[in-house]
Amino acid sequence: MQRIVIYAILVMLIGCSVATAEFSKVGTSMAQFLKLPAGARGAALGGAYAAATDDVYSMAWNPAGLGRIRQFTFGGSYLSYFADINFSYVGVAMPVDRVSTFGIHAHFIGTDPIEVTTIEQPNGTGTFYDYRGLVLGGSYARWLTDRLTVGINVKLIREVIYREEAGTFAFDIGSQFDTGLYGIRLAMCVSNFGGKMRLDGPDLNTETDTDSELQGDRTTESQLKTIEWPLPMIFRMGIMMDMLGGTNDIFPNESNRITLVVDANDPIDHLLRYNVGAEYAWQEMFALRAGYHFNYDKDTLGLTLGAGVKLQTGGTNISIDYAFQDFGILDSIHHYTLSLDF
Repeated sequence: MQRIVIYAILVMLIGCSVATAEFSKVGTSMAQFLKLPAGARGAALGGAYAAATDDVYSMAWNPAGLGRIRQFTFGGSYLSYFADINFSYVGVAMPVDRVSTFGIHAHFIGTDPIEVTTIEQPNGTGTFYDYRGLVLGGSYARWLTDRLTVGINVKLIREVIYREEAGTFAFDIGSQFDTGLYGIRLAMCVSNFGGKMRLDGPDLNTETDTDSELQGDRTTESQLKTIEWPLPMIFRMGIMMDMLGGTNDIFPNESNRITLVVDANDPIDHLLRYNVGAEYAWQEMFALRAGYHFNYDKDTLGLTLGAGVKLQTGGTNISIDYAFQDFGILDSIHHYTLSLDF
């Protein structure tokens, strides 16, 4: 077993080093809001959440983590982004037996009304538009063995800007494996694997002179054709290790837990990225978190911090989490999450 774990970690490290040689493909995919973090805990851990996720937000990170939920769970998060962008997530998880869990989730993103400007009217035309994005998905996770859980998402993705819209279907497939060695858990996930998106709408309608060399009016109704763009597919590999307490048998501790998490995520439209995070928990009731993003755009997303508290009242577990994300020259982001276990 120890050799298997060591070989798996070496393969991950070698794969990461090879992928760094690829060139960036920034701006070559649609539905960029799919990259936004859902849930303050994962955001506070620097996005290193593929192996650690075990809550209703697993459906946005790695659906395999959904299998660790053993109670009916409802959760929601809100993220006030810069540039007047608002992002929300809602999810419900429902265990159906000892080894299976179903879930449904939705992502919403939108902007405040934006005034249309032109070269002739740079101060505004009096016409306003907005941008909206939506994801509706269903999830299923199952324990294949007492250490391996797998999960899948099926989701509808839709984007709307002014009166044009685009949509498609996509899948997420993930796994988590408890090694049983020093509290180490391994994870892999492929997100946003699906069809392409192409904007279409009434503002693309136009008129064209089909043959300008002939006399008379030969104008016919036509439509501008937009090209298709792929989804921002992401391949994630993650490692989680309880350094103190938790599942670590070498350094057990009933009151305190220290967990280290590391992710490598390789999107099709960017270079390989790295995420690192750490979490300290006391009595599994109060937690402090920190994380960092590596190889992201310069002077933007880097340090993340956060905290969480769990309360119990009337047989209901209440989890409240907060995350702070520093975007450097852009702005700081505050992320809030509320979860209920019944």
